[in-house]
Amino acid sequence: MRLTFLFFCICSILGFTIQAQTVFEKGTIHDSIPISGTNDESFALYLPEKYQENALNPIVFVFEPGARAAIGIRPFIQASEKYGFMLVCSNNSRNGPYERNFAIANNLFNHIFTNYNIKQDEMYLSGFSGGSRLACAVASLTNQFAGVIACGAGFSNLQEHMPSTQDYAYVGLCGDRDMNYKEMLKNKDYLNLMKFNHTLITYDGDHSWPSPEQISRAFDWLRVQKLKTENPGQSQEVLALYKTGYGRIGKFKANEEFLYASEQYERLLKSFSGLISVDSLTKQNQELLTSKPYKKQSSSLVNVLKMERKLADKLTAKITSDFKNPKKTNFGWWEKELNKLNALKEKDDAEIKKMVYRLKFDLFARAYSRKNSFLYNSNEEQAALVDRFLNLIYPKTE
Repeated sequence: MRLTFLFFCICSILGFTIQAQTVFEKGTIHDSIPISGTNDESFALYLPEKYQENALNPIVFVFEPGARAAIGIRPFIQASEKYGFMLVCSNNSRNGPYERNFAIANNLFNHIFTNYNIKQDEMYLSGFSGGSRLACAVASLTNQFAGVIACGAGFSNLQEHMPSTQDYAYVGLCGDRDMNYKEMLKNKDYLNLMKFNHTLITYDGDHSWPSPEQISRAFDWLRVQKLKTENPGQSQEVLALYKTGYGRIGKFKANEEFLYASEQYERLLKSFSGLISVDSLTKQNQELLTSKPYKKQSSSLVNVLKMERKLADKLTAKITSDFKNPKKTNFGWWEKELNKLNALKEKDDAEIKKMVYRLKFDLFARAYSRKNSFLYNSNEEQAALVDRFLNLIYPKTE
């Protein structure tokens, strides 16, 4: 189903018609606000101190995969206060069919645009896991948003949900212990090929909402993209954003996190070229790329990703087959394979340890998702299989 948001057409022709609204306190998460025109849909709202009721305000729509709106709001508060974004998150949108979530999103959008003054060129979307895929789908289908912050997952399997010729900027945020880490690296290659305006921020983290610090890094990058369209030159804001970004490189090097440092060099060179002189930055980056410590870490990652692809293909095919034929499941095979993974963790290689974490959590997520009634019609036999798998992957301790 191709998504169409009629309110965008209406707003572009008639402008916004703002109705009388309840006044909400700034600096507080207001949960479970009813959505007009629905029976049981609601959202959480956060208004920063910079919010002005009678002025146009920037906004971030957040999609939380478990429909926990307040949880979806919290990581964004720091950036909200810095840049003045309203934060809105649905209590109903969750991992599940896109048609259902598009309808929920449309109801939410209609309510917000009817009741609040929104800055049309500063509307952003974000989400985590399945919410990330939904945010990208909405942005790609409508091409009405300035940017997407995609946390812990990339695109759906539908081509029309993917970035291609749209105008928005795309930030991927992903921990390098996240089960979707390989996917996000692959998406980066795709976006490079499409010459789409994007960046990927990786960090030490698993499959969970990024910290407020990481979310703020994403919004700093989005701010630079907006400034580039305004041709500000070496303004104080540009220099401050560059200084903040450059400061992270020193910290990464001090912690011997050379892959993060290289990624940050790449981002700064691409973002600030044309705004400030980056000659010295280019030289520093080349020195890093030719250094032995960086080469060692980079080579380790390349080798581990090759190993991971083979292991993931084997384990994914087997768990898919077992859920189709529960009675034929060979748990002895699974015990041996999981023991092999656990043995790999004993190797003195940080990238291998991260790989094992990703593989095990991916198996856990695939099994646990079978409990999601929106995605699967599980019977008692499959429910018992899920519980046994979960205990095999992460054994319960007394």
